[in-house]
Amino acid sequence: MKPGECAAFDGLRLAELIAKKETTPRELGACVLAGVAKLNPQLNAVVEMYDDAVEALGEEPGPPPFHGLPILTKDFPVERGRPAEFGSVLAKGFRSPHDYAYWRRLRAGGLINVGRTFSSEFGIAAATESSLYGATHNPWDLSRGVAGSSGGSAAAVAAGIVPFAQGGDGGGSIRTPSAFCGLVGLKPSRGRVSGAPESASPLLGLAIHFMLTRSVRDCAALLDLAAGAVPGDGFEIPPPSMAYSKSMEQPPPALRVAVCTSSWSGYPLEPAVREAAVAAGRRLEALGHHVEEAGPSFDYEPYLAAQKVIWAAAIAQSLDEMAAFLGRPIDATTVQTTTLAVYRSGKTLSAPRLIAALAHYDGVTRSVGEFLARYDVLVTPTCPTTPEPIGTHDPNRPGHTIDSVFEDLAPKETFTALFNATGSPALSLPIAWTDAGLPIGIQFVAQFGREDVLLPLARVLEQDCKWEHRRPPVHVSKM
Repeated sequence: MKPGECAAFDGLRLAELIAKKETTPRELGACVLAGVAKLNPQLNAVVEMYDDAVEALGEEPGPPPFHGLPILTKDFPVERGRPAEFGSVLAKGFRSPHDYAYWRRLRAGGLINVGRTFSSEFGIAAATESSLYGATHNPWDLSRGVAGSSGGSAAAVAAGIVPFAQGGDGGGSIRTPSAFCGLVGLKPSRGRVSGAPESASPLLGLAIHFMLTRSVRDCAALLDLAAGAVPGDGFEIPPPSMAYSKSMEQPPPALRVAVCTSSWSGYPLEPAVREAAVAAGRRLEALGHHVEEAGPSFDYEPYLAAQKVIWAAAIAQSLDEMAAFLGRPIDATTVQTTTLAVYRSGKTLSAPRLIAALAHYDGVTRSVGEFLARYDVLVTPTCPTTPEPIGTHDPNRPGHTIDSVFEDLAPKETFTALFNATGSPALSLPIAWTDAGLPIGIQFVAQFGREDVLLPLARVLEQDCKWEHRRPPVHVSKM
């Protein structure tokens, strides 16, 4: 099988071919290697391939449902012993001290980690442009970026190198790269995928690990595998009444849908983005859903102030721990100015300020929860903008402050970060494109714990929009 042939299939279809012995994990690993060798010089998406993992790929099917399918993971800790450098000079040479619980589940379901992808430094900037590895390029237009922080994974999946790749989302870091690269990007509900062994819900509850995919059914099958608490987690979300991959096959009933195109931050929407969100509402109405214009109401400025405090506190603690472990300073020689600004802000914080910020988030969560209780789905743009030229928001330019860092984040996370605060499930779908051929992501949000509402709707939209037939100019099928 050639790389272009592999890219014609999603992960489940490739797994089916392995199970039928029409291909092998080893053959698919060779396709990944060939795709990286050919396209990575243009994309700068993959840090490295693991030679030992590729060489260990077998000729026989592995465990179901993925039977030994090779995939890529983000440059964050995932698998014990593998490099996890957070896109940073500070963390160069660091290796993951343990397997994450969700990764053990994915590996038991037949997934093999064969390499790692670029990330923005410590997942802060919404631009995958790091001092350690440089900028990742968008396969839809190489002059444009892929947002962040899971940008390398997004570029690799969009270019057909792998059918899906691992990422993480603390403010939009799965959804915004998915929007910029024309992918399916789900941020599950808080705690749906455990962050154990370090935390049930990392980044003080804001972050969660999951995958960027091309197909909705891959997304559902992966959630079936990864979901669930592990012993020691502080809370557990009740599981769905039916497997996501099963419920996804059933079209949803008529839903109450709110469409919101009002920018909560005040950041202006590009006209094409606004029209895409409005058109999504019209499409849902044509599919039989009840649609109206509405959105949650909350005071953005104190919410943003709380966000800065929570992020800065978490970054200060984690960088101090990393620097102590590796014996390196935290300064302009080891981290970008974006990271340094957030770190320095975190070092000025008191415990009462952090508690007050978390309490404010609780209030916002109540308010948004009351709004979502009146609707089944909220529809917004994923990002106010379409993919930006690389360097638009240089994460290492001089003079960064905590305020300028979050000003740079606004074009990407205006609509996404709120749902890291509330813990609601949120899904970006590639249902629109600009006249120039750039993808536009639309975000779908449900009540807490209701991924089972989002995935059946996403499946219907996938069949209606047929985004799987679109290919970017830089793609393995064109090798």
